[in-house]
Amino acid sequence: MTQLNGARVLITGAASGIGRLMALEAVRRGASVVAWDRDAAALAELPGMETAVVDVTDREAVYAQAARTGDVDVLILNAGVVSGRRILDLPDEAIERTMDVNVLALFWCTKAFLPGMVERDRGHIVTIASLVGATPVPGLTDYVASKHAAYGFAESLRTELAQDAPGVRTTVVLPQV
Repeated sequence: MTQLNGARVLITGAASGIGRLMALEAVRRGASVVAWDRDAAALAELPGMETAVVDVTDREAVYAQAARTGDVDVLILNAGVVSGRRILDLPDEAIERTMDVNVLALFWCTKAFLPGMVERDRGHIVTIASLVGATPVPGLTDYVASKHAAYGFAESLRTELAQDAPGVRTTVVLPQV
């Protein structure tokens, strides 16, 4: 397990829900936390953290903010959205938003911070997927598909890094919805 005491931890989607809980717990365990979220007001309520308003679906914004942020020891890919509608009730834009946040953002954030981890041959990337990613759930087709992709992303990344950068660890978390 990666030690958090003294580690620099970046959490996407840190202003609410699981992200907020992880951020507060990481601070309690002695980590220096960098909290990213789109919600500036909610970020302002996070005590003792470096915060940045970042839309993780905007790859250029991610790369620019990552350059300002600098190296991190632990990257927690937590940002996520749930539409909660049956496929025929889902506007195309909602499906695209789900895939942008829950899948493509994993790539942008990882590509922004992984080079530094590889160079240092240490770091930890945590992907928050979902147990629902392996379970058919009516009304969550886009979410299930996106979390299935998140799981595949995390596992493929793990196998790549085992060969390319064995000092960089990965974890995939599958919470229940």
